[in-house]
Amino acid sequence: MINKKMKIITGIIAIIAIFGLFVIADYFALFGTEKTLKIEFVEVRLRTLNAETGSLVFDVGVRCFQKGNMNACTRRESHQAGVVAVHIPVRRVIESTLLFDKSEEIIRTADPKMQIMLLHQNYNNPIKAILLDEIYAHSGIEYTVAMPPRKWDAPEVETDE
Repeated sequence: MINKKMKIITGIIAIIAIFGLFVIADYFALFGTEKTLKIEFVEVRLRTLNAETGSLVFDVGVRCFQKGNMNACTRRESHQAGVVAVHIPVRRVIESTLLFDKSEEIIRTADPKMQIMLLHQNYNNPIKAILLDEIYAHSGIEYTVAMPPRKWDAPEVETDE
């Protein structure tokens, strides 16, 4: 009876030890690593305000560009009045083992600066320049952008002379 209990306890201890050794070996990457490319989107939020009155500006379009990339982002619904949400693609290389992620590296673009142009028919189109490292570090950060109203020329009145 005691011999049978000792065999069961020894078997359980052996299984735990083998599993523990497997986890430790995988942690030190003795079984190898695998690199995978993962594409994610980082969000930047832009609060658009009239430069003269400070009131919110609605229905603002967006266009992002960098050197060699004329369409570097997409506009998403922010579900917040006067806020434009912009999603910027980020490519990451993740090195992992069977159980653990060992490292993660962002693939940098040729141009480290993202130019975001805000588009509205009644306003001049301001450009907000943001460093990509700042975007990667602070996903979801909100910037305030002053939109200067477009000065329309006074209509010319024709007179009968």
